[in-house]
Amino acid sequence: MGEFVGIDPSGAEQLMRQMAMGKDVLGRTRPGLEAAIAEAGASWTGPQGVAAMHRSWAFFDDTQRDLKWRMDTLKQMVPSSGNGLLSGSLTFNNEADAARQGKADAAPIAAALKRHDVENSVKSWHDVTAAVAAAKDKLNDPAYAASLLAALGPDRFRALFRHWMKDKGPAAMDMGLPPSVLQQGREDLGPLAEAYANAERAGRLGEEWRGKFMDGTDPGVLTALVAMSKPSSMLLNQVARRVLSRPLSADAPTSPNWSLNVLVEAYDADPHALQTLLAEDKDAAASLLHPGRFRQTRLPDFEKRLAGVLDKALRPGAGDDRVRERVWLNIISGVGADGTPWLGGQWIQSALVLPKFKDSPVSQVLAKNVVPYLDKLARVQAKESSPKLTSLSPPSPWDKLNSGTASRFFGAVMQDKKAADTLLKAWQEYTRSMDIGRFHPFDSNEKMRAGFVAHSALSGGAANLLLDGSAHAEWSDDEYADWIAGVMLMPVDWLSNKYWPIDNPSTATARDRGQDDTKDALKEMITNYFDGKTPDTAEAVAERIVTVQTTWVIESLRQHKQAPLTDTDQDMVEKAFQGRLHDALVDALKRRGG
Repeated sequence: MGEFVGIDPSGAEQLMRQMAMGKDVLGRTRPGLEAAIAEAGASWTGPQGVAAMHRSWAFFDDTQRDLKWRMDTLKQMVPSSGNGLLSGSLTFNNEADAARQGKADAAPIAAALKRHDVENSVKSWHDVTAAVAAAKDKLNDPAYAASLLAALGPDRFRALFRHWMKDKGPAAMDMGLPPSVLQQGREDLGPLAEAYANAERAGRLGEEWRGKFMDGTDPGVLTALVAMSKPSSMLLNQVARRVLSRPLSADAPTSPNWSLNVLVEAYDADPHALQTLLAEDKDAAASLLHPGRFRQTRLPDFEKRLAGVLDKALRPGAGDDRVRERVWLNIISGVGADGTPWLGGQWIQSALVLPKFKDSPVSQVLAKNVVPYLDKLARVQAKESSPKLTSLSPPSPWDKLNSGTASRFFGAVMQDKKAADTLLKAWQEYTRSMDIGRFHPFDSNEKMRAGFVAHSALSGGAANLLLDGSAHAEWSDDEYADWIAGVMLMPVDWLSNKYWPIDNPSTATARDRGQDDTKDALKEMITNYFDGKTPDTAEAVAERIVTVQTTWVIESLRQHKQAPLTDTDQDMVEKAFQGRLHDALVDALKRRGG
């Protein structure tokens, strides 16, 4: 048994940095000093030459390595105490002893596996697990774990898990194993899984255990490693990339995808790791949120549990704000990609039924948590519809997103009615928060006119995205018509607050009644179009909607004793309605069909 050790992590890390700096100084000094001594020859008066400096460098190096070994081991063993100290009894006296024992303990495991390859009996497998169990109480030492793994080698290590899994079902290697079976495996091979996780966490795995091992190991084996240990965020994400990189057609649709179940459980305990994965790997983000991936797991309540994990990683304030922004760009780009499976694109080869997303927990979580980015997305649309208004351009990294992708993302999410209602409410609050009534399109003050244009462009940009996406929603015609009419009323708030005397209750009531009447008229026109009660085209219906809105605004201004609008002003109002929303409205009506 080694000694009892207590270490202040921050002090130890500072000391190790100082020793590294000392080694660097000595390393840079040594060549010049050696050359000077050689040139001086017998005239050199230094009593020890460079030997003392060599010993100093070696002392720093040995001490730094020993301190790091102690730190790595204690971090595996215990959490820091209230005063920040790490303490515990080390299994070995030093790193060299730990490495020697790890190599020694690998030999009986390798020998037992070799016998099992020949005998393939219950007894021979019992001998394997008994040899593995001998390592159980030493695994907290990462030097021991790394030496054990190095002596076994990746191929033998992988073979141990394959032997264990080969009789667990034809899909076990690809689709993983249920929790009850993994618990049994933890008793047999858990120490090896822990050895791998501990050595990886301490940065002690050799290069042969990295990319090549991940690429050559079955997904089911990798997720068993995760389930049987406490993986680092890096290891968890490496395994997730391997699992999510598999094409959908490679997974047997009749078998539960227990590998995904393992990932979701691990990410539930480590949502920061999921946030990192989604931010760094756009392919992984698209794969995880592919409906064929999470809707065909054949696992009960899987989508609900996935939604809960996503919520932990996406909710406002989770993790780092900039990392979370990159997550959203990758999610929007994946879900809203051209040909997205969310909107009837390629889902699963030979699939005959397109996905339906009513009552979708994932859609509802995406809608709820994308709300804080509505302004960024509105700017993406405004940049396209008003390219000259450079002040409205989205900031980096949102400037890399195009409006078509964003609108398809909204269309995908809005197939769920609750998600759509969340987005509509968010858009209404976003528009109201602008207080567009502070500005007026015809004010003599240039800043007032510019404020009106900028704010209406942003509100219109968000409405455009929702209109464009709404055609994909699985709602009744009446629900859809009511929704469109609500969106199309957006610019009425232009003329509130400052320019309408809404402090007068009767005036406010009249204005609100006018809005309700206008919305009813818009809804009737849209419903008639859907029901085929009018021969008008989508373009003609959209033109009529713009005309109704323009007429209402002009009449309201007159009734509230605002300055009469000139012909130029009236044209400007009409073009503002038309320019911001007309094209998106036409597309929405066409897609829905009359």
